[in-house]
Amino acid sequence: MNWKLDPGSGVPLYVQLRQQIIQRIVRGNWPAGFQLPTVRQMAVDVRINVNTVSKVYNQVEREGYIVAHQGKGTFVRDETAWQQNAPTRTHQVERFATLVQEMAQAQGVSLEELIGALHRRISS
Repeated sequence: MNWKLDPGSGVPLYVQLRQQIIQRIVRGNWPAGFQLPTVRQMAVDVRINVNTVSKVYNQVEREGYIVAHQGKGTFVRDETAWQQNAPTRTHQVERFATLVQEMAQAQGVSLEELIGALHRRISS
């Protein structure tokens, strides 16, 4: 599988992996019932720590896209299941804000600088 994780992008690797997994599900590249690689195999494939992959899988499962069955594997849930769990607009905005904050912190940008830049952008 082709993965495009860029350690130099300023976006945390776990965020990049999460986004790419969800994109594959939403776009239908990974249909309902598709078995994801094991956590260990994914860690090897994307060259990141097993704990990081586990964190991503747990987060994507909480979001309703996948389900893990002990001893059997992790599978893409039926589309109706993950659409029912799709975040509300408020949750989407909160996730976006968290992502922007994480990206800013990774670049050494303070929250105050970020807010100031947003205010200037809105005002112009």
